[in-house]
Amino acid sequence: MHRFNHLRLPLAAGLALLLAAPLPARTRKGDRLFKEGQAVEAKNDWEKALEFYERAVAEDPNDASYMMAVRRVRFLAGQARVSQGQKLRDQGKLEEALGEFQRAFAIDPSSMIAEQELRLTYQMIEREKKKAAEPGAKPSTPEERATTPAQAARKEVEERIANYQSVPELKPVVRQITSLKMNNQPPRVLYETLAKLAGLSVIFDPDYLQQAGARNFSLELSNATVEDALDYLAVLTKSFWKPLSANAIFVTQDNIQKRRDYEDHVLKVFYLQNVTTVQELQEISVAIRSVVEARRLFTYNAQNAIIVRGTADQVAIVEKLIYDLDKPKSEVVVDVYVMEANRARTRDLAAALASGSTVGGLRTPVQFTPRNPVLFGNQSGAPAGSSNETTGASSTTGASSITGYQSLVSSTTASQAAISLAQLSRVSTNDFSVTLPGMLFQAILADRTTRVLQHPQVRTVEGQKGDLKIGDRYPYATGSFQPGIGGVGVSPLVSTQFQFADVGVNVNILPKVHPNNEVSMHIELDMSSVKDRIDVGGLSQPVIGQRKMVHDVRVKEGEVTLIGGLSVLQDTRSMSGLPGLSSIPGLRSIFGSNSTEKNQGELMIALIPRIVRGPVFTESNLKGIASGTDQQIKISYRRSPEPGAAEAPAPQPPAAPVAPAPAAPAETKPSPPPQPPAPPRLTLTVSEPQARLGSTVSVTVAVENVTDLFSAPLRLKFDPKVLRLNEVTRGDFFARDGQNVIFTRNIQNDVGEVAVNLNRMPGTGGMSGSGVLVTLVFQTTAPGPSVITVLDAPLKNSKLEPVNLPAPETTIIVK
Repeated sequence: MHRFNHLRLPLAAGLALLLAAPLPARTRKGDRLFKEGQAVEAKNDWEKALEFYERAVAEDPNDASYMMAVRRVRFLAGQARVSQGQKLRDQGKLEEALGEFQRAFAIDPSSMIAEQELRLTYQMIEREKKKAAEPGAKPSTPEERATTPAQAARKEVEERIANYQSVPELKPVVRQITSLKMNNQPPRVLYETLAKLAGLSVIFDPDYLQQAGARNFSLELSNATVEDALDYLAVLTKSFWKPLSANAIFVTQDNIQKRRDYEDHVLKVFYLQNVTTVQELQEISVAIRSVVEARRLFTYNAQNAIIVRGTADQVAIVEKLIYDLDKPKSEVVVDVYVMEANRARTRDLAAALASGSTVGGLRTPVQFTPRNPVLFGNQSGAPAGSSNETTGASSTTGASSITGYQSLVSSTTASQAAISLAQLSRVSTNDFSVTLPGMLFQAILADRTTRVLQHPQVRTVEGQKGDLKIGDRYPYATGSFQPGIGGVGVSPLVSTQFQFADVGVNVNILPKVHPNNEVSMHIELDMSSVKDRIDVGGLSQPVIGQRKMVHDVRVKEGEVTLIGGLSVLQDTRSMSGLPGLSSIPGLRSIFGSNSTEKNQGELMIALIPRIVRGPVFTESNLKGIASGTDQQIKISYRRSPEPGAAEAPAPQPPAAPVAPAPAAPAETKPSPPPQPPAPPRLTLTVSEPQARLGSTVSVTVAVENVTDLFSAPLRLKFDPKVLRLNEVTRGDFFARDGQNVIFTRNIQNDVGEVAVNLNRMPGTGGMSGSGVLVTLVFQTTAPGPSVITVLDAPLKNSKLEPVNLPAPETTIIVK
């Protein structure tokens, strides 16, 4: 034992030294280098931080934090070099960029982007060397040097696509035919004469010349364009013409086969901007395919695009249909007000003989309590032999049987009273007992009132259902199953399936906006709450009270509509008491009780729809266009003579040109210097600056020389002691083009302020020029002056940029 104590001291000292020594994975120098690297990394000097981290790893190779810092900063340092190289290459400095990419690859050899950019830059340098070695080569510009092979190929494709020509457009020398009359001439002569007048060339199909030369026609034109004259001649001679270039046309027979052979086709991709679902894109494509009968029409869902290849007239009709159908949907904001008030009033009055909890009646049970009951077990009066069995029981088996016997006897005596048969003749009233009832006086009054007000708001797009759910989700059991039979020590488990019910206010609205600021709505409103809970199969299940309404309404914008009003009034009265005595008028209140219950419930639901984006249909959307015949689609364009274009006279023998006489030089007068445009401004105009007491005065708020005005929120101040604002009406400036205008006003006569807001519909642009914004109608209430001032006017254009105008003011003097 003494020797062990001598060994304990060196062992404890060794353990202390071992615990005091630092772990082999961390050193003081490594921590210092790591902290210096963190400080440099905070300054985004990635390469310097990488150097410190690598030195820290060299000190402690097994430290995981050092290794993670090295990997992280190595990637960032390489990416910084790659980004710098890309900037230099974009400037055309290929050699400098190559050096940056080489350094990036040296820092992080695992960087694929550095290797890729290094190889690409090297190829660009070799390309420039080969180009410079060609005889007569010009030095490349920085933009050309910075062009990668992929960019060069894409640029060639873009230039080639830009050089693609559309169908030829006819550009005759003379656009207007003033008068032309030819009688009994073959179609060839008619076409050639018309072409010469317009300065065009005509090429005929040989098949057409063979069939059309057997019949002559007469032609008379007056003030017609060249295209209209050619169309008229084509209908007359049953021919088909098309432009081959700006000054040449081709004429052939008008039949399906010739049109398929010679009619030009156009390929075009239409990108729809307002389509939100694939179904909408498919519906538009089906409508176009059905109307135009375009065989080559396809949809590309990823870009909401429709690809069409057809004749120029077919593609033109497709363009018109897409312009008419691809429109933003209307949007509606619906304010839902749910107001519910419930009241329950209960009154209980009772004064009666009562026993236990019985109220209003009498229930007195008579019990049998014999004076000489038969007792069992260790009690006196037990049957003979029972004591011997108890005392003589020395075995375990006997004890068990006695215990079972006593349990049986106890159960029997607890349920009924037993007497000896020898005492049966002595049973009398002394063996029975009764409990005398007491008196009960009860007067209870309960009054409960509940009010619920909910104000959800739903915003949805036309044709799409808007859902709003406010409340909780309560679980309820829907079924159960037993997965297996339990074995020894394992209880069989029953799995219960649950679902969740949405309890609260659930609103589903499907709106439809009409052009006259009316809204149709399909409304499903469900209000539910947990009224109670019941026990079903050992599970507590919620009892959910529900009120559900389904309506279809059509209302004006901003109109308050009650879609569900429900009033419930329930009166319940009950009486109870002693039979006979409770019916006697004088004793009714003593031997009886009465209860009165009144339940009142009121439910009102109000909807207020507001249109935040309405339908926009322009004149071109509602205009019908000529589309040809049943077998052939043909679009007719309205053409006007080009400015300065000459008019073709009637065909006459050519005459020698007469040189115009030189005009006398007119006296030149210096033109006045151009006047600068008038600056835009906001004005206030008073109908009567000096008004009488009790009269009405109008103040007009107008703008002058504005450009692209889209929104005009205004806030004006006046003296409420002198003036009272009765009405604010909207001017015609914002609605001159027939578009809808959002107009709101808020009059506060108590403080002498009015707020007006004018907004054009989104997508309709702004208005330019001068005009009236609003007109204020005041009532003079007291003598004295009142200054009307524009406190705030944050006007905006269609780009929602501020339009700064000085705030005016005016004065009204009431006499």
